[in-house]
Amino acid sequence: MTSRERVLQAFEHKESDRVPLDFAGHRSSGIAALAYAKLQETLGLARGNVRVYDPIQQLTIVDEDLRNLLNVDTLEMGRGFALSDRD
Repeated sequence: MTSRERVLQAFEHKESDRVPLDFAGHRSSGIAALAYAKLQETLGLARGNVRVYDPIQQLTIVDEDLRNLLNVDTLEMGRGFALSDRD
């Protein structure tokens, strides 16, 4: 089952192969920069630049390697700024 199918099943209150996981798919499910760096370290992931896109809440952009490791089913689509590392 794909992530899309899994999330749509949840919206329809139907059972799927597993509960869909949302991790930083929206600001309300995001992660603070300091916590993100510690999570990367704990999981043994290569630590790169922690990219903050919300300076007030210190929310970070979750990298694809972490999303894949955790089998995250969501992806943030609403951010129209801080799209490159330079930003």
